[in-house]
Amino acid sequence: MPSLNITDVRIYPFDTSPAGGKTLAYADIVIEGKLLIKGIHVVEGRNGGLFVGFPSKKGKDDKWRETVVPLDSETKKLIRDKVMEAYKRYTVDL
Repeated sequence: MPSLNITDVRIYPFDTSPAGGKTLAYADIVIEGKLLIKGIHVVEGRNGGLFVGFPSKKGKDDKWRETVVPLDSETKKLIRDKVMEAYKRYTVDL
C-alpha cells in the first residue's frame, strides 16, 4: 500500500501554559493536496515530553473523543512525525 503523502503542515502557536494548560500549538495538515485536517495539537506531556493529539470533541457525557482517527499505526506515526518536525522547525525559528 502506498504511503500517505502529506503535502503541507501549518503550525499555529497556542501556548496555554500561563493558564495551567498543556497545549503548545495547533497544526493543520494537507494530504495529497486534497484533504485538510484541522485541529491537531501539540501538547506537553506529564513528564515534559511532547506528543501529538488528534482533533477531538467533548461529548454530552463530558468525555473527549477523537474526531479524526488514523486506522493503522503507520499512518498515525507518519502524521505525528510530520507535525513534530514542523513544530520543531517553528520553535527553532523563534
